[in-house]
Amino acid sequence: MSPKSTETLIADSLEDRWAKLRSHKRIISRVKLQLEWEEGPAKRTANAVTVDVSYSGCMAVVGAALPLRQRVSIVNPSSGRKATAQVVWRDHEAWDVGLELDKPDPSFWGI
Repeated sequence: MSPKSTETLIADSLEDRWAKLRSHKRIISRVKLQLEWEEGPAKRTANAVTVDVSYSGCMAVVGAALPLRQRVSIVNPSSGRKATAQVVWRDHEAWDVGLELDKPDPSFWGI
């Protein structure tokens, strides 16, 4: 058995570090959602689909540019359930967002 290269050791170390930073494991899953939020006096909605889900939230592609810390209601149309969440991460193109559920419930995703 040959020793691991420095590059492999560094990659393994970084992977371990990222895994420990996550509060909950993620599951790759495509769940269609609708987001609702208030923007001034107007109520806005946008369609979304998850990339992955976890006990505490999800990463989703959203059909609107949501700012960080925006409070939203998430509607799961297949079950009719609603949850409240906050935008905690946003990609530079603003379509990919990380949503953290206010009251985590793994059954919300319906998977």
